Amino acid sequence: MTITCLHTGQSHVDGFTRLFAAEGWEGAVEHIVRDDLLSRAQTDGTEAVAADVAALIASFTQEDTVLCTCSTLGTLVERLGGDNVLRIDRPAMEAAASYRSVMLAICLESTRGPSVALFQDCAKGRMPDVVFCEDAWLYFEAGDMPDFNRAIAQSVGAAMIAAPQTDCIVLAQASMQGAAPYLMDIGVPVLATPPLAVRRAIKIARR
Repeated sequence: MTITCLHTGQSHVDGFTRLFAAEGWEGAVEHIVRDDLLSRAQTDGTEAVAADVAALIASFTQEDTVLCTCSTLGTLVERLGGDNVLRIDRPAMEAAASYRSVMLAICLESTRGPSVALFQDCAKGRMPDVVFCEDAWLYFEAGDMPDFNRAIAQSVGAAMIAAPQTDCIVLAQASMQGAAPYLMDIGVPVLATPPLAVRRAIKIARR
């Protein structure tokens, strides 16, 4: 059995390999890295990469399990894929939907639309609060993960002061998982998308 991860950044490969191993996955994990898809989607919109994403998904069979780790491409992947194709943020959004007041933290503007739409789909139309960690992505692009994670935590902390009713935070992009330890004392659950998605992908592969 093989699970294939579709990434838009090389930096995700090692992290997801470790996550699958930690969950006891006995099959193979393969990785496809297409950073061009994210850069084009940011510049021209997700529909500009629809044909390329469709071609990638069409190269798999129904027996394959595919995990797309890019939240910007999430809506597109679900529209083009079948039950064997999982978007990174669906399991976390389904879990967050059980909370009364949810804050979504994002680092890319291109993620806002797909993330909000998915939460609304899971939460029967309810709107989340969105905090845009606009200063963080420059650190990510520079490979400075400690400052990237700290910048996210600072933005979320400031947003929580303005929205104290929040009872769940979702770090909407896979790259944001490392910020979770910086938010341990914030007083509400903090959901990162990769661990929940890896568990769901394994469940799909085993069924």
